[in-house]
Amino acid sequence: MEVQGFLLGLIGWAATAVLALGARRLSPIEQRAVIVCSWLVWMIPGFGAFVRMGVLTIDTAALLVGLSTIILAALLLIGARGRTRAR
Repeated sequence: MEVQGFLLGLIGWAATAVLALGARRLSPIEQRAVIVCSWLVWMIPGFGAFVRMGVLTIDTAALLVGLSTIILAALLLIGARGRTRAR
């Protein structure tokens, strides 16, 4: 049962990311911000399922969510800086 909560979080985040990438009203920077912020929103309950089942402590889950959010944001920023713009 605990894995289902985490998978639901991953699926929800992926669906939100696809919607953000398809939103033409958002600039690329705003799209990246939505993807990172939605990761945080979806993974709190995702890791919460592991806390509820006793697999993780609250402190460990908070640390994992924070670290994974920072890593995701860094990867998106590195990817954005590494792109060359076609003129």
